[in-house]
Amino acid sequence: MPRLRPKELMRLALDEAKTAFAENEVPVGAVLLFNDGGILKAHNTSEALGPLSHAEIILINKGLETKGRDALKAATLYVTLEPCLMCLGAMVHARIGGLVYGAPEPVFGGVALLEKAWKEGRYPYRFPVHAGLLADETAILMRDFFKTLRR
Repeated sequence: MPRLRPKELMRLALDEAKTAFAENEVPVGAVLLFNDGGILKAHNTSEALGPLSHAEIILINKGLETKGRDALKAATLYVTLEPCLMCLGAMVHARIGGLVYGAPEPVFGGVALLEKAWKEGRYPYRFPVHAGLLADETAILMRDFFKTLRR
């Protein structure tokens, strides 16, 4: 099976976000790519299952269950929206291999705080972070969701 490119992976994450939207969940989707080319997908289910059911947390748990902790160290998490502090903390503790996200989250996004902590010498485990992949598509989906919610 050919490896998917970053944009293709983010499109899979966007498909998951659209599923969340259809389920009246905040439309965040994520894909976890492993070194062996395997992928796991998830979307937010916080309204149905509770506040810990963010797509990122679901994928970290699925990854631990199916591939183990060592595989997470080399895995890259693709998520449509900038992760919150809870999800970033889980990524640090899981020792995720890398993060790619789409749109910034000006209210709950925590990447700037994590990077500040890294600069201060806290959280010695670091991983590469890349922002902005298909950010416009994510922003439009989020805007449409909240417009619908306000009606």
